[in-house]
Amino acid sequence: MSASNNQLLEGAIAVRKGLTKVLQWVVIALMALLVFDVLWGVISRYALGQQAKWSEELARLLLVWVSLFGASVAFGMKAHLGLDYFAGKLHPSAGRLNAVVGALITLAFAVLVFGVGGWALVRNTMESGQTMVALPIAKWWEYAALPVSGVFMVIFLLEHLFEACLAPVEGKEGEGAAR
Repeated sequence: MSASNNQLLEGAIAVRKGLTKVLQWVVIALMALLVFDVLWGVISRYALGQQAKWSEELARLLLVWVSLFGASVAFGMKAHLGLDYFAGKLHPSAGRLNAVVGALITLAFAVLVFGVGGWALVRNTMESGQTMVALPIAKWWEYAALPVSGVFMVIFLLEHLFEACLAPVEGKEGEGAAR
């Protein structure tokens, strides 16, 4: 691999790791807010006799964002579900091809479902003018988690694809693909 390709790969990996770290802190903050919101809902229900109406709706909104940003973090950390056992049995060059094809399929899914579908859902909800029942927030904020997390997933998948194409094939025959 040439020095310029090596520098590009190292830069892409550094960007992925930095963006993943930022997203981890966002997920931690959202999760802390979710815990406090649910705790307040329980306290208000049992100590005050009636649950705050907004706490359940805020919990649902935060859970959607935490879940989808958490999935983006998993992509950034390469911790998403995979069949590594079978990939590890492939010849290194076949492992590279497997990584490239897998990244392309996942990239197409992320673009279509999270990007195109998520944006269509947000746009339709914006046009309808729906608002949340108990919170003074437009309903599209709940659905905006789809295209926003999709953008992060696409960035991470492009880096994975870039890495799969540029990383040197390592290992002996019969060992796993380069990671």
